[in-house]
Parts: sequence; structure tokens; C-alpha cells
Amino acid sequence: MILSRYDGRLLVVRQPDHGLQTGLIAEAWGNDEVPPPTEHRAAGRLAAAHHDDGWAIWERHPDIDPASGQPIQFHQVKPREHIPAYRAGIERAAQLDPWAGLLVSMHGAGLYNDRYGSYRLEEIGEQALTDVERALVDEFLADMAALQSDLYSEAVGHRAPGAPHEVPEVMSAYLLLQVWDRISLQFALRHGADGVIAPLPAPSGRGELRCRARGRFTLALDPYPFATDTVDMPITASLVADRGYSDPEDFIATLASAGQTEIECTATRL
Repeated sequence: MILSRYDGRLLVVRQPDHGLQTGLIAEAWGNDEVPPPTEHRAAGRLAAAHHDDGWAIWERHPDIDPASGQPIQFHQVKPREHIPAYRAGIERAAQLDPWAGLLVSMHGAGLYNDRYGSYRLEEIGEQALTDVERALVDEFLADMAALQSDLYSEAVGHRAPGAPHEVPEVMSAYLLLQVWDRISLQFALRHGADGVIAPLPAPSGRGELRCRARGRFTLALDPYPFATDTVDMPITASLVADRGYSDPEDFIATLASAGQTEIECTATRL
């Protein structure tokens, strides 16, 4: 659940809806300057659209922050709740396609290993885990490493020579999923604010994607990664009162009665 303040109300984006927007970004991705993936392209789009589906389990009964009376932000959910939910989402993605499952598994694991050493979401800061939480995370990472080896073998027809994330093709696909994810977060969480997304995988190595605000929910991107000069990528959200809620049931009932709205998000050339 992605929460932000919008015109005096609370803008709520469910993680699966964020995933659908990420899938739109993946579908439109690629031009002469920023080439699209050449392998497993459909599976990569599938991973983008479903990379956060596991969150739906937690979102049915979100934890309420006692200080604010509002649901805690997605990056504050503890491992004891996040890991079981994410396991379910990974299992589902793997059922859809082994390459998609591989990328979604890496996405889940990457939340606990700084995206395989590539970056850390700025809102997270330093992760302070208890001994019990560290044990849960270590078990999860070990399970994901084993699953990734199996899914890689299923997807390409042979075992990886080492860990799948060490295969350049896999890491490039994973990093691209992170870029798509973070473009969506620039809209869903930051409403089209300035930012830099890195690393951006490219044939020549790793670069960065510069985001410049061009109005609310409008971003100019450089290098520009789409075939047309303007791309619309709407996201579904709900608007509720920016107030404290007595318990999860109070919030969920309010969210259900609020209905849904479509936020128009646009990417343009810088």
C-alpha cells in the first residue's frame, strides 16, 4: 500500500495497481536509444505487472501506525508479515512463467540485500532487524536462492553455472524491472517529482535515468526510453480522509466506500 497526501486527502495506491502501471511502463519500453529487452520480453512484462501481487494479502488487513492512526507505509512492514505475503506472490508469478517467477523472486529478495548491491530505496534508510527478524530474512534469502536456481533452469533449459543473479542476462533483466518499478513509484509515491533512477542497464554498461517534473504526475525522462514522444500510463488509486483510523477495519471500510479513481500519469521527452 503506497500512501501520500494529495489535495488535503490521503492518496492510496494498492500494490497490485502499482504493478499494473509498472506493466504498462514495461510494455511501452524501448526505442533506438534505449533498446528493449531482446530475450524473455513477454515474461519480463509479466513480472513487471505482477511483481508486487503478494502485498494484496497484507493490504486486506493493514497494520495501523499508533502515532498517525493510518496504515504504515509499505517500506515499514516488518519481515514477519511481509515475507509470508511475498512468498505467495512469488509462487503465483512462478506458476505464470518461470522467468517471471525468477525476476519476482529476485525482487522480493532484493528488498533485504540492497537490490543485490545495486541501490537502496531512500525511504528505507538503515534496516535494523531483531535476531528473530534476521533469522526469518536469512531463511527467506536461502529459499529464494534455491528457487531462483530451479526457475532459471526451467526457463532456459539448463542450470546456471553459479547463482542466477550472477548471469549478466538475468541481472540486466532484474535491474530493468527495478527501473520500471521506480518510475511507477515516482508517480504513485512522489507525484512526478524530480529524481534519478540508477542503475539503468544498457548495452554499454550501467547508466542512470533522470526524471524531471513537468507538472503534477508528468515526468520528462532522459534518456527517453519510449517509442512515442508522450506515453500515458494511468494508475488506479483511492482518495480517503487524511485522518486517524481506529483500527484496520475502520480504514478498509472507508477505503471500500471511497471507490476508485484513475490518475493520469504521463512521460515525455526532456
